[in-house]
Amino acid sequence: MATPTLGLFTGAMQFSLVSTKTQAKAPFSLGFAFKRGDIPAGSTVGSSLSALQVTPRTTWPDGSLKFAQIAGFADLTANSLLTVRLRRIAASAGSAAVLTVADLKKTGITAEVGAGGLGTASFGAADWDAPQATWVSGAQMSSWVFRKPVGSDAHLVAWLEVRLFAGGAVEILPWIENGYLMVAGPTSKAATYTFKINGTQRFSAAIDLPHHCRTALINGTALSYWLGTDPDVTPRHDLAYLQATEQVPTYSARVDANGAVAQWLVTSYTPLDKANFTYASDSMAATGYQEPIGLLPMHDALYLTCESSNTYAAVVRNGFAAGRYPLFYRDEKTQRPIRFSQYPNLVLHKDSRVSDLGSSTRSQFTPQPTGTQSPRWDCAHSPSVGYMAYLVTGRWYFMEQVQFAATLNYLSKADEPNMRRGSQGLVQSCFGGWQTRSAAWQWRTLTQALNVTPDDDTVLRQEFINCVQSNIEDFHAVYVAQPNNPYGWIQPGEPYENIMQFGAVWQQDFVTAAFGYSLSMGLPVPAAVETKHAAFFRWKARSAVMRLGPSTGFWYVNAAVYTMSISPVAVPDFKTGKGPWYPNDAAVYLASYASLPAWFGAVEGKLAGEIMPGDRAAWGNLTTAMAYAVRHGVDGAATAYQRLISASNYPALRDAFNSAPVWSVAPARVIPSWLASKPLNTWFEIPGTAGAGGAAVDAYSGFALNDRTSEIIIAAAGGHTDSYDNRVVSIGLASDTPTWKVRLAASKSYAQNVAHYTDGMPSSRHLYSTAHFIPQINRLMLFGARGVYGASWDFAKVDAFNLDTNTWDKAGTWADMPSGYYGAAQIRATGEVISTGLKKWSPVDKKWTDLVSNPVGDTARWPMAYDARRNQVFCLQWGDGQGFDPQRMVASRVPLGSGQQIAVTFNASSALTQWQNEKPSYAAMDYDPDGDRFLFYSGQGEAAGRIYVVTPNDSNVWDMSLLNGGNLKIAPTPDNGSGLQNRMRYVPALRGFVLLPRGSANLYFLRTA
Repeated sequence: MATPTLGLFTGAMQFSLVSTKTQAKAPFSLGFAFKRGDIPAGSTVGSSLSALQVTPRTTWPDGSLKFAQIAGFADLTANSLLTVRLRRIAASAGSAAVLTVADLKKTGITAEVGAGGLGTASFGAADWDAPQATWVSGAQMSSWVFRKPVGSDAHLVAWLEVRLFAGGAVEILPWIENGYLMVAGPTSKAATYTFKINGTQRFSAAIDLPHHCRTALINGTALSYWLGTDPDVTPRHDLAYLQATEQVPTYSARVDANGAVAQWLVTSYTPLDKANFTYASDSMAATGYQEPIGLLPMHDALYLTCESSNTYAAVVRNGFAAGRYPLFYRDEKTQRPIRFSQYPNLVLHKDSRVSDLGSSTRSQFTPQPTGTQSPRWDCAHSPSVGYMAYLVTGRWYFMEQVQFAATLNYLSKADEPNMRRGSQGLVQSCFGGWQTRSAAWQWRTLTQALNVTPDDDTVLRQEFINCVQSNIEDFHAVYVAQPNNPYGWIQPGEPYENIMQFGAVWQQDFVTAAFGYSLSMGLPVPAAVETKHAAFFRWKARSAVMRLGPSTGFWYVNAAVYTMSISPVAVPDFKTGKGPWYPNDAAVYLASYASLPAWFGAVEGKLAGEIMPGDRAAWGNLTTAMAYAVRHGVDGAATAYQRLISASNYPALRDAFNSAPVWSVAPARVIPSWLASKPLNTWFEIPGTAGAGGAAVDAYSGFALNDRTSEIIIAAAGGHTDSYDNRVVSIGLASDTPTWKVRLAASKSYAQNVAHYTDGMPSSRHLYSTAHFIPQINRLMLFGARGVYGASWDFAKVDAFNLDTNTWDKAGTWADMPSGYYGAAQIRATGEVISTGLKKWSPVDKKWTDLVSNPVGDTARWPMAYDARRNQVFCLQWGDGQGFDPQRMVASRVPLGSGQQIAVTFNASSALTQWQNEKPSYAAMDYDPDGDRFLFYSGQGEAAGRIYVVTPNDSNVWDMSLLNGGNLKIAPTPDNGSGLQNRMRYVPALRGFVLLPRGSANLYFLRTA
């Protein structure tokens, strides 16, 4: 299976399908999240398939498509990944006839759910005429939800989610539910449960179903049942794109598919089993690190960070397993999750299997439950349930599960003003009554419920909107609209030492992360409310940012404290904001560390903590909060984050996340102060960035870009007679004030015409486009040495620089590359490198393979770039890319996996004529995923500032135009004619292009999104 796109890249609007069987027209269905603006209002989705059904569910505030159910048919080869590319197309007025329940009845299907002596629920014939809900209506697939009471039981209900595909294939997900809101006598229901399709038994198991629980009637490896043969099609999302939508967090971890945490995922489902909800002693209230806690639980985070064939099924199975918790208080009047406005004072009965239950000011409680007890739900440690499963499947079952979790948290909290405040459903913490972390996870679940509720479900959607709005208004009124503490602390709910003076700072981090996440989600609230949402988050994020300060304030090396104090009194006044509060960060630091712990740090640049590296402790909580502070451009966040990730032992923390990815949340984008408020598509200079760190970059040299940190790196530039200086320098663009630094000084002794100097370090050389940072192995790699110091000799050597230790790997560590080839481009998501002459190097097996078996005859040199949307490499050059023969345009594309190099031509345009007249050499080109285009730049002489835009499509005839990048005069490339090489690169986290025209000039930047 192909390596996924992971981490901080933008990805492509696509998904893949794989099956264990070779089959024609295999039916499939999945959920798909879209980035804001990719499918604007009035547009729809096209694909590389002949037909694709897209059922919109939700939209972004700007009206663009946010989430949809996708269905269709595909021809599949066994165990071979088929990638389906999506694109924006104009909406069509025509519509095909949709599949109806009449078509379902024509299949002759019957279904039966049995519950032993409790009774049976049978579905067939006329039963199909009256679905509880129509979920999808389409020509490729329609889906309905059916329900029936089991026998005469007042609580037990059989449910079916039925999908009908064109051609007659039928898929059924059956489940049994024991959960009504106010029906008297809720108790457990023990029986041998069965499920049949057309009289054939598909499931049988003895289950003792506790009150207010449910379970899918599945046992084993199946995820559903089919009338006929299961096509066994597994979807796989473009993981970078899914994270770029920001409907899920962005994770930096890369998890080994063969590692212990990946092997830990369940491979089958058993009703009511805990699956991967692995709390200590199977108790959700267990203290300490627990895998399910976080913005997403471990098993869901693994889908986004691990290339394993089991991650999709594990997400679904854990979605089923969440039914073991008593979440399901279905309103028997509506057969839906409750509406808050209808139950302003209702609270769960004290015998319910939920921790920290509150009271009702009007003594309104749900009926007393009895019978076999389920595991207890505890909001303070609660996981996200069903959310990821819904995003990847689009199933109604999981959408409702998220809603049920949100309504359970509402019902478990007291209705008094200091708690939920009646139907407003406030998530606010309450000292001694509702912990700070409870507020965080309740908010996460509430906003996830709003995010999955379809736009056309106007009743429940409005209930969630009202609740979310009430919370934003309340938090804003208390902490922003009136003066309050300057440290971003909401009132703690946990009674450490029985006083409010000390609070758990890591629980504050949970709240910061949850509100940063919800702000990224793009909630459907009025614009004025969203403005308050953002303002509250900026205030709240201060609690994380202030702890990563200099030694004169709250010293960042000791940021991972367990409890902190921001007030000198036992009971500070948070509600009116009067406190009193300590006067500054330094005073908070001294009060918090009045008694020094054994682990206290005293070394600048080295993080300290009770548990280090900290992936399972407070550092992980803080980095997640900081990820959103950086993402949303909170004042000082970029600088504070740079202190964190620049620490000498931060790499140990970063690498530890690869076995605990839940806390590896990274900024989906970075907005340092130099970038804030800059307009789109307009070049500007980044002040103070001239000099290239003293590296001889003007000598036919490019640079590498570390996408993890948005850092430019220049290593061993120079060569020939230009320079023998092989220093390594870098500049971090994520900083508020980017500054060049020397990572490794130049060798003290030099030699000519050698691949390595006497100290073993690589000789200086013309880098051209040979330098690439490979995140999978955390190395800056030099693929081939061309034009080394002296008489410009060439070598096939590969060298690697370790950014963690600022040292070169020993010469000879890495195998030579094929003679005569040099690194040219990179597939950023996989770390694979494409060479001149179109060979491909993999960081997995460290080997080179032929990318093309059928070339068109054009030599592929510089520049070239990777198009993630179409999974292809594009080469564009004049002659050989250096201005020599052939004296013509050379353009081709290489769809990965095709083995083909295909010539590309261009429609006539003034830009094309200009390009041909200019004959640009030593140019740079990179792909812009925001605009689905390539930017090409040479910048020599009169061409300074002239950016060519190459617009690809699915044919072999493309378009070329000129970019209007504003009126800024850009410095020309070096006078010696050495050109630009690859010194114009797209920076994913900054959403734009950085340009270094010459060493003496400042960096330039073009914001594209």
